[in-house]
Amino acid sequence: MHTPALPAVRLGIEGWHRPARRLGFRARSASRPGQPPQPALRQDGLRSRPVLLRRARLVALTVGGFLLPWCVVLAVALPATAQAQHWALAWTGLDGAEAAAALATAMMLARGDRRASLPAAAGGTLLLIDAWFDVCTSAPGAEHAMALAEAAFIEIPLAIAAWWLAIMLTRETR
Repeated sequence: MHTPALPAVRLGIEGWHRPARRLGFRARSASRPGQPPQPALRQDGLRSRPVLLRRARLVALTVGGFLLPWCVVLAVALPATAQAQHWALAWTGLDGAEAAAALATAMMLARGDRRASLPAAAGGTLLLIDAWFDVCTSAPGAEHAMALAEAAFIEIPLAIAAWWLAIMLTRETR
């Protein structure tokens, strides 16, 4: 199926190739029946609001400055093992969130929506979290080897692909 709002991308000897510099996304017009117009992108962003930018930087610095020593405290204080009451629910919720991000990305790409970068970035992050916890919580032996293989050959490459897509969509939005 060919979606006219998406570009033709092909894999050549040099890697991925886009024939044109821009991805070719275009805003939906209000004249299309049943389709609301796509919101206009703001060009000013945070750079035009220096006070908001300084406050956001301060909050990020404060959170990061708190979390680094907190990680050391947790590494020393937490027990090596623990029993979880809702183990299956936790893993089901994580995988469900990954599925929701992937489906939202696919749906938004099918519509030619530039905001597909948001669920793509979230999905990549969720995949990396899944890989981390799979490897860290697996039992020694074959289960740990399987978790490492799954992380190395499935979850991490998919996360990188999702982040690449998010970055490419974000660059084209500017």
